[in-house]
Amino acid sequence: MPKYKATLKYIGTRYAGWQIQKNQTTIQGQLRDALSTFAGQPVSVIGAGRTDSGVHAMAQVAHFTLAQPTSRKKLIRALNGILPWDIRIMSLSRVSLSFHAQKDAIRKRYEYQLYNGPTLSPFLHDLVLHVRHPLDLQAMQEAAQQLCDTHDFTGFAAAATQVKSRTRQVYLSQIQKRGYHVTYRVEANGFLHHMVRNIVGTLLQIGSGKRPVSDIQKILTSRNRRMAGPTAPAQGLYMMKTWY
Repeated sequence: MPKYKATLKYIGTRYAGWQIQKNQTTIQGQLRDALSTFAGQPVSVIGAGRTDSGVHAMAQVAHFTLAQPTSRKKLIRALNGILPWDIRIMSLSRVSLSFHAQKDAIRKRYEYQLYNGPTLSPFLHDLVLHVRHPLDLQAMQEAAQQLCDTHDFTGFAAAATQVKSRTRQVYLSQIQKRGYHVTYRVEANGFLHHMVRNIVGTLLQIGSGKRPVSDIQKILTSRNRRMAGPTAPAQGLYMMKTWY
């Protein structure tokens, strides 16, 4: 039984996130159904990360096993013909039966996209967060850099997060600007539920002059979610890359 590793792009606007949920349309559910239709029997799918409702992906990784081997080109063409227009398999490869898209991941990159200008193009609707007022990007960058290294990120995690350890190593945390487009890029060995969106919500408060850069250390030390800023909306968040 061959196992495959798929890399997908999707616009998450119409979906209740990656993970299959009862009475909800999800990315994982769409891919599972497409594979089951192609194979003529149930096929299960495992993803590298559980993106939230409305979150997008430039490179979500998933694995699945089929009863019979098939041409990668044929499989990509068939699945993309079944999947809705806003979900696409970009590449496919055979992997060992021991490969696991989630458990074998050693590093992930997320990006949060902001448009910091007066008028948002309708073509960017639901794809970026529109922030009209000026932002102090230098302060945001100083704050973002403080997140690098190994920390307990409880203060930036969703209150209901249930994991054994909330300690994560952040390798990269930076703000970049090109014209009106502002990107927050973060790489770590793992992420907690809502971690990136809560970080962005806090950075936006800092960039708006509502709180000082020094609050980042206070939030990390406190391990108290109520100390951090609001959860930034989902539409600006993208899963960008996973390393194995």
